[in-house]
Amino acid sequence: MDVLKTELEEAFAIQHFDKSLFNEQALMDCRKLIQSLTEINNGCAVLTDMADNKSYFSIGTFGGFLGLSQEDISKEVIESLDEDCIYQHIHPEDLVEKRMLELHFFQFLCKLPINERLKYRSNCRIRMTNQKGEYCYITNQTHILRNSPCGNMWLALCLYDLSPNQNPLTGIDSQITNNETGEVIAVSLSEAKRSILSTREKEILQLIKKGYLSKEISKNLNITINTVNRHRQNILQKLNVNNSLEAVHSAEAMKLF
Repeated sequence: MDVLKTELEEAFAIQHFDKSLFNEQALMDCRKLIQSLTEINNGCAVLTDMADNKSYFSIGTFGGFLGLSQEDISKEVIESLDEDCIYQHIHPEDLVEKRMLELHFFQFLCKLPINERLKYRSNCRIRMTNQKGEYCYITNQTHILRNSPCGNMWLALCLYDLSPNQNPLTGIDSQITNNETGEVIAVSLSEAKRSILSTREKEILQLIKKGYLSKEISKNLNITINTVNRHRQNILQKLNVNNSLEAVHSAEAMKLF
């Protein structure tokens, strides 16, 4: 979702980096680490450099399981904080909650002393399509591997692997875990999820679903056509879709109504 992606990018942008202080060897060491991880578990690892707005990939045979193209599997670096080639395989409803969890996790870590941040990880279980187009459950973890020399979060690791538990669940079972103490913090995202669209935007989208035109929506809700069209544009931007039909399908998939 575009609105959540923007919030994450803005949160990262608040950090200030002095690139002249960075140890390139630390980045290389972490890139070797993710390669070793995928060689062992054949999963997928993404190392995000928040100072340089880049992501480094290492994808094992798991890429073939997900039906990723050979081009995607062979990628080693992209100029983005997001692994879109993987995100497009995530169930729309779960992608919303995953982004929410990432933002919550980042905000949680920002409140901690610098030396405490590396002790935590976020955990969830998401639905992703496999090479047959069928949804299966994937475990997803996010860790901060390195802080920058000036004390900001720098290198983040995101792991994807087939979950041993394929039993259906409601939501993504989002948690934050302290790797040192074993403390598990459950994260509830339901309220934040419901507030992605405003009440008025939901009303308009419901009428669009019923086939109402802007003029009819204007009369039904006693608002101007310009107001209706402004809300329609906001809905498209928030749901990151191209037209009203896609907006309805996306909102239904994410259970926003």
